[in-house]
Amino acid sequence: MDFGEGFQQTTPDGVHEYRNVMRNLSKLNRVHGSELMEGPIITCMSIGVYAHALRRGNKYIVKNEDRDKYRIIGNHGKAVWISKAFFIEGNIEVPYLETWKFEDDPKEFDLVEVTLTFSDGSERWSLVTTPQKLVNYFKKEMESPGFNIKHLIITKTMDHDDIEKTLKYLEVNDGLTEASKPLER
Repeated sequence: MDFGEGFQQTTPDGVHEYRNVMRNLSKLNRVHGSELMEGPIITCMSIGVYAHALRRGNKYIVKNEDRDKYRIIGNHGKAVWISKAFFIEGNIEVPYLETWKFEDDPKEFDLVEVTLTFSDGSERWSLVTTPQKLVNYFKKEMESPGFNIKHLIITKTMDHDDIEKTLKYLEVNDGLTEASKPLER
């Protein structure tokens, strides 16, 4: 059975997910005897509370499905029912965040622009701030009583590790695209 090169996805840590898919197929064979169970392929877009069973961007073979759930073999080797909302149908390449960088000095500005670079070469940008910096911004810069910025990310601190963890959390829960805008150069 040929799944094509789409099953070989390089992840941020450099591991090829092809091996995980083949392990999942092997487990399906063991569970269902020597006959290979074939089914539609789905791609994980969000892990939610299923970090033990899912990885964003991984492909899974649908073992069974009902109206709103798929039954798959998760990364932990067990068959699980998971909402269809966590997946997209097909063998889809999901870009992942490779790098990010400050475009402004976090010590100088209250709303700091960051550039996000993804594995497919695309770039996006967001504004990052802390609760205290947001208060400062209102005191110093705001003429209107409020605003709405969909691409504003609020973190505990402007520490590199806190921002990195927040970006990764948003990414695995399919929220990073919503929290950023395409970068047009």
